[in-house]
Amino acid sequence: MHVSLGLSTVVLLFCAQSAFSSRVVKRSEDLRQQVLGELNEFRAKYAEAAQVSNMNELTYDMELEKEASQYNSCHDKESINRLEREPHYYLYKEQLENDFVEYAALHRNDTKGLKRYFGNGDMFFAVLQPNANKVGCYHFTSLCVHKVWSPAAIFTDVKRSTVRGWCIFGPK
Repeated sequence: MHVSLGLSTVVLLFCAQSAFSSRVVKRSEDLRQQVLGELNEFRAKYAEAAQVSNMNELTYDMELEKEASQYNSCHDKESINRLEREPHYYLYKEQLENDFVEYAALHRNDTKGLKRYFGNGDMFFAVLQPNANKVGCYHFTSLCVHKVWSPAAIFTDVKRSTVRGWCIFGPK
């Protein structure tokens, strides 16, 4: 009787853990698909606004996610300094992206000015590179607040933005 009860408990615990694991995997996959959709939508809006004809659609890459997870905190200066050498993008709030797309649409005929403005130091440089076709993202366990890059005042009133995580792009 006790063996049967013990075995039942083990089976029940295994089933509960298995159900929990499948919910975690499902949630992770849902987050991946959500961020992939958001990034592709941002890229498509920008491509239309700035008349970029060769913008690739992104696919999700688990190896890049693994790499992004190495930079697991927005408060760790060492991680942030290492991340600066990677083609990365902070997951900012949508208003910031929309303001940038609006600015790009209004200035699409000034391609030299837009390219000069939209350079390597730009907060959107990696995410809007047309040849990028892979992305992997890490979601922070809690939201971070970042001061928005000062030249962004040219296109937005947003001074601080919540950041949900960051993404790394490929090919490198």
